[in-house]
Amino acid sequence: MVLRAYLLVSVRDECKKESFPQAVKEIEALDEVDFADPVVGDADLVVMVETDNIEQTAEKVAAMPCTENVSVLRVCSALERHRTLRQELLQKLAD
Repeated sequence: MVLRAYLLVSVRDECKKESFPQAVKEIEALDEVDFADPVVGDADLVVMVETDNIEQTAEKVAAMPCTENVSVLRVCSALERHRTLRQELLQKLAD
């Protein structure tokens, strides 16, 4: 089953000036990556991936020389999210 996720990637300071464009190209070259967009904020890149193993893809990105940190945000349907929150609320009310 193919899963989608956003990876929030922080780049090492020494790579931000000269090596940053090359680092983005290397990430974009991975088969699982749909896009890698530079952003301003807590992360330096937002990377959209589609894969059957999100953790393995995150580990590939984390192992790249310019990567400092990777956070994973899994994509889920609004219905799935609502169902999970509803189940949690019902469990709390039952306790």
